[in-house]
Amino acid sequence: MLLKHVLPEQYQPTLVLDDERHLSIRLFKDNDQRREKLRPFRILSGSLHYFRVLPQVWSDRIEEMKRAGLNTIETYIPWNLHEPERGVFKFNEGLTDLSSFLKLVHQHEMFTIVRPSGYICAEYEWGGLPSWLLQDNQMRVRSTYSGFLDALKKYYSVLLPILSEHQYNRHGQGSIVAFQIENEYGSYGEDKEYLQAIRSMYIEYGLDELFFTSDGARDLTRGTLDNVWATINFQRHVKESIEQLIAFRSHNHLMISEYWTGWFDYWGGRHQTGSSGVYSADEFEKDLEDILLNSKYEISINFYMFFGGTNFGFTSGGHHFPSKKYSPLVTSYDYDAPLSESGDRTDKYFVIQRVIKKFYDLHPHLIVYNHQRIKEDKFKITERKSSKKAAFNRIKIYGYKTFEQILHDDILTNKCEVKDGPLNMEQVKIPARSNAGASQGFIVYTNNNMEKFFEEKHVEQRVTIKSIADNALVLVNGKVIYKSLCSDNSIQFNIPPDTKNLTIIVENMGRINFGPTLDHSRKGILSKVLLNGTIELQAWTIHTLEFHKGMSSITDWNRLTIDEKNATNIHDLNYGPQLFYAPFHIENEHSIADTYLSLDSQWTKGVAFINGFNLGRYWSIGPQRTLYIPKELLFKGFNHIQLFELYTSGQYVQLVDTPLIDS
Repeated sequence: MLLKHVLPEQYQPTLVLDDERHLSIRLFKDNDQRREKLRPFRILSGSLHYFRVLPQVWSDRIEEMKRAGLNTIETYIPWNLHEPERGVFKFNEGLTDLSSFLKLVHQHEMFTIVRPSGYICAEYEWGGLPSWLLQDNQMRVRSTYSGFLDALKKYYSVLLPILSEHQYNRHGQGSIVAFQIENEYGSYGEDKEYLQAIRSMYIEYGLDELFFTSDGARDLTRGTLDNVWATINFQRHVKESIEQLIAFRSHNHLMISEYWTGWFDYWGGRHQTGSSGVYSADEFEKDLEDILLNSKYEISINFYMFFGGTNFGFTSGGHHFPSKKYSPLVTSYDYDAPLSESGDRTDKYFVIQRVIKKFYDLHPHLIVYNHQRIKEDKFKITERKSSKKAAFNRIKIYGYKTFEQILHDDILTNKCEVKDGPLNMEQVKIPARSNAGASQGFIVYTNNNMEKFFEEKHVEQRVTIKSIADNALVLVNGKVIYKSLCSDNSIQFNIPPDTKNLTIIVENMGRINFGPTLDHSRKGILSKVLLNGTIELQAWTIHTLEFHKGMSSITDWNRLTIDEKNATNIHDLNYGPQLFYAPFHIENEHSIADTYLSLDSQWTKGVAFINGFNLGRYWSIGPQRTLYIPKELLFKGFNHIQLFELYTSGQYVQLVDTPLIDS
């Protein structure tokens, strides 16, 4: 019996570029299953990061984007979400359930653009790179360094076959029509061999839809490949930016892969609605009309962001600009986007809806969705009210855990002893995670043998740490003596002659997600700890607090006595951070709605949890003053809030129905 050798089927890309700047699409239709007809097409896309919104509302956000007139959803894929430990892949539950997200896009009859680079930027923790890469002291990310490319290929060997199955050209069973190679690489490097290596991996693992790169206008030469579609990212200055893209690559269809609808915020900075200051809905409308209605060119566009969402947990990143000092990003990724953090339509939403309606009125043949029906598609504007929000009475703090109790709680901390330390966060070995060090949260260094350094000199002594990231809190004999800011890269402080125990708490405020310093993103104490400039302190007990699990199972709280007469007094946490507990009841399930955690001036800085879910960081310096709580995280009956607070505390917290942002 002869066995016939079957060659792999060659799938034609769904999107087709010609040399006259036109874009066409091959569709599976009931009367054209071989996709022989090319239809004119315009990508009208919006960015929706599935990892910044609860899976329960993925469908709602997708449908709202479709109702604005879009035909495509664009998303990044963060490597650190899907491979949190080397060789441990997560793709099947919660925020990691990528396939379910892609299936939803298909069910809503939309297309998908996927940006699966190992590095995604996105104002996300280390630009999506997994922190365990930093266990390699020679690591050079976004390069041909073998330690990086080998790890990337192993990740791709799992991720890319999943994406391959969701390509549209697989007989119309998927939605993906394009893949980005790297991400704004021209702003970082110009190694074409590295870009070509990524392209080769895409092909090796079965990706055969259209490939593209995206860069700022000044970086096009550095970040592109000759045989790959080059696209551009910008905000404002429409005509100039488009002309720069044409000057660089004159023959291809014009695509804005990121048209920035708003901007992001730094802790301690001003609230931003545009990359260069205020960007109003009226200004946005004029610019969008110039792109879709007034330009002599055919232009496709992706709105970054259409829906921003939330940096839940410890997922927000940081920058070394606008100043050279480290600047961490806030928890909210609202971005002043067309859909707000809670999914409500904003003025910019209605701008897009109006302009696209005018565009479709001029070009009805360009209304194209992902389905096989022959009947021509239509677009009409639909109304929708903003979602209900809930406000609750003040919630009393019931109990607390002292810092010492926290360190002795196996649910909250991991512990190790080192004699040749200190170790940075990435070097610490976690017993349950043999392939990854600590990644996020806090790292605590304690030296319990300081008395010997004072046997001869009963005077204050100087401690110097030349490199530390990020902010630090120093305790001597269990009492706070020194605090530093996250912008302080090195610290010095004096310790008294009666010092027995020295504890240094370091908070990771988010690794750098953009710029030339990506390789220098390690956290914790990064240098020797010197006493009086000469004596090296090497023996440390190290605790890590990542708050990965178990927050809801904590019991045996110390009762907090409420002083109603002094309810507004601020209590300094002189003996280190504390974990606070505030239970409350929701009697009627109909009163469950999105809400916002408001912490008044009594609270300074920390991390908040609702029913064990990490909502993210809070900080009284703003501009973000409240934390978003989706209704899906609340229950009829018993609920609880927990706060890990670093500096000061109050007696109450509050849930309000309006987000508060410093202007």
